[in-house]
Amino acid sequence: MEPLFPRENVGHGFSENCALDLSLQRLLVISQPGSGSAGSIEGKYVKNKGESFGSGSGSGSREGEHVKNKGENSNYSSSSNSLPPPSPEDRNRGRDNKKKYQELMHSWASVVGRRRDMEDGLTIATSFIKGYDFYGVFDGHGGAKVAHFCHERMHLAVAEEVSGVEEVNWELVMTSSFTKVDREVTAVPGHHNIGSTALVAVVGPKKIVVANCGDCRAVLSSGGVAVPLSVDHKPDRADELERIEAIGGKVINWNGFRVLGVLATSRSIGDNYLKPCVIPNPEVMIVERSEKDEFIILASDGFWDVVSNEVACRVARRYLTQCNSVVAVEPERRNTLNEAATVLSQLAISQGSCDNITVIVVELKRLDLRRPRRTI
Repeated sequence: MEPLFPRENVGHGFSENCALDLSLQRLLVISQPGSGSAGSIEGKYVKNKGESFGSGSGSGSREGEHVKNKGENSNYSSSSNSLPPPSPEDRNRGRDNKKKYQELMHSWASVVGRRRDMEDGLTIATSFIKGYDFYGVFDGHGGAKVAHFCHERMHLAVAEEVSGVEEVNWELVMTSSFTKVDREVTAVPGHHNIGSTALVAVVGPKKIVVANCGDCRAVLSSGGVAVPLSVDHKPDRADELERIEAIGGKVINWNGFRVLGVLATSRSIGDNYLKPCVIPNPEVMIVERSEKDEFIILASDGFWDVVSNEVACRVARRYLTQCNSVVAVEPERRNTLNEAATVLSQLAISQGSCDNITVIVVELKRLDLRRPRRTI
């Protein structure tokens, strides 16, 4: 297995700095607003036998950084790196010993979970085009080959579509990119009955572009509110069911609703044998960034099947807020921020997920519990 990061950036086991008096027992007990402890996980997390962990952290933007998650020989991987350099205003504010604290982070985690094989893939490509970062989650089925193809190729396809264009039509760019990758996949021998869902988020200084094909999901936390940035493509979704039946296809309830009784998602990359019922066309959502925006969570259905949008955002927000409060005082403990995605993936396992789990958390603003000091 090729290394996910240079060896010096990869560690094993939880960071010692993770202590911070923020035990998983406290973080994973989710209190519902106005109620007792509904959603509690008995205050503890028990690792699966043989499960291995890795974590790492970094700072500053890495031009063209490409994080790949093969997953064949590891049960668990996680890491983090920062988003692009801060704006000129942030740079001016950060010219002191807390400059590193100003840098925003992203983190990722990928775990095979209770499955035998790892079929998820992910890509993180910072500054893949000028001013924009790329985040992708790909959930394979029938094997991992198409998911791996997507995490190698999708960000390059998007960059190709944007190249030389002054006014970018993001909906057209994403649709062209997804269908291009789909054509390339189906042209490869042996990929006829293999496929993958694809979820992509392109984050720029003013807007967030999310393209979804399948049942991975992106959720934005804005002002403490969970805002879905994608809608799952399930075969029993009214418009998807109508589309499939209009071309002579059927959705059969066979251990859940499935296209032709086979596939539990109505859109994907690959799966040539199920076309035209299953299509590669993404739904694209474009949102303007706001001062209230806090972070984005992208995850495969192995996570969302057992964790709601609201609980996911509440856990991540609590973790990032409390960690940032400590890091603001002790900048050397900054690498604890990289464990936000790890905590979420552990939550999904604790809630009984039986699928591969991949999570990316992208920080959009610094959350901090500390109250501003009074001035006299």
